[in-house]
Amino acid sequence: MLDLWYAVYMIMIVWTLVVVPFTLFYYEQDHDTSVYGKLVSSFWWVAGAFAVVALIVGLCYGFLGFVDLPVSTVVSGVAGLGSAALSAAHRCVSPESGGASSGFACDAANGAATETWSVRTTFPVYVVALTSVLSWAVFMVFAGVGVIALPVDLVRSFVERPRSVIAKSEYIKVARKLAEETKEVIAEAREVQKEERAAGGKTRKTRRALNAVSKRLEQLEEDESTLRKMYPQGEDRDASWTLTVMGYHLNLALGVASAFVSLFWLLHVCLYVFPDPPASSFLNEFFKAMDSAWGLLGTTSFALFCFYLIMCVVKGNVKVGFRLLLFTVYPMKLGGTLMSSFLFNVNLIMLSAVAVIQFCARAFDGYAAETSVSEIFGGEIENLRGLGILFKEQVFLYCFFACAMMSLMYHAAVETNRVARRGKWGRRGGSGAGGAGATSA
Repeated sequence: MLDLWYAVYMIMIVWTLVVVPFTLFYYEQDHDTSVYGKLVSSFWWVAGAFAVVALIVGLCYGFLGFVDLPVSTVVSGVAGLGSAALSAAHRCVSPESGGASSGFACDAANGAATETWSVRTTFPVYVVALTSVLSWAVFMVFAGVGVIALPVDLVRSFVERPRSVIAKSEYIKVARKLAEETKEVIAEAREVQKEERAAGGKTRKTRRALNAVSKRLEQLEEDESTLRKMYPQGEDRDASWTLTVMGYHLNLALGVASAFVSLFWLLHVCLYVFPDPPASSFLNEFFKAMDSAWGLLGTTSFALFCFYLIMCVVKGNVKVGFRLLLFTVYPMKLGGTLMSSFLFNVNLIMLSAVAVIQFCARAFDGYAAETSVSEIFGGEIENLRGLGILFKEQVFLYCFFACAMMSLMYHAAVETNRVARRGKWGRRGGSGAGGAGATSA
């Protein structure tokens, strides 16, 4: 079974390092290039990147690929089978005299760690460990943000939903207003471009101006999408509006359920994962109780909680994106994502799956005990030279929890500011796109 898991990890690594990057490089090639030229160029790009990664991994494995195991020395003497020392309760044989000596430390519980054995680990285990470090770096940020943002955004979409269908005259009026605002944003963008040309490149001022323009464009796109929902077009306008209303109510239900799951996850981390010994088994006992009710109910609940982490990673990826300092590389946007961005972010989400598996194996080891995954991420990886301290001291888990708390404070501040603005200016004509509702939903 361990060999099967290692094979799965190796396949995942090949997809992450070879298959998806090759597709990304192929897609990014010039359209005028022939298919053969695209294949050759993509191959050399992937080969070069793979050679660099292989060199780094090989050097790390050569110098640091050891497992440092603490060893306890246990000493005992030898006695004959008929010796009275063997029948004495709670006694063992003294190594000096060969006789019975009460209280002599001859068991592992009383032994002291006197030395450390260094053993060369296998290359697949070391590759899994390095992949786990990269995976956790992605997971702790995306999942930490997503575990709060997922329920908040679902509930917010219901609260800020369009509550009515507007008349055609109102639709034309609001559409003209949006068009005027769009022209203003385009004019601002052109002014920023002129400043960039005059300055010979981007400056701090132009970057701030571009960020402001980008935010205004995003708001205009949201208003335009809301306006389309408030004025359904086509022959089945009533059916379209009904589906829209049902979709928002489904978001509310999913948002409430997500809020409970996020709360349970954070409580489980605080009660079971962080304390030593755990304060409570919490979700482990819940899964066992579900199994007692029906055999597959516990397994299904376990799978849903694990899959929820993947959804949090996806949400965090869309919410935060892959940021380099102040810039987002390959941003994700519903209905407006380029294929290159999609491939790049799929690679990040696939990479984070390793951390999801390790996290679930650690958090639910009371329910899914003695599994192959627990053996992979158990004593060997936790005692790796250099990297083991990160897993043994649960550094990544603390970072994940810290990201979740910062996300919670951020969303609390944003919602407080939103409520304050509504209290000052009032609702914008019945919600959405700045238009007043004409017909009740």
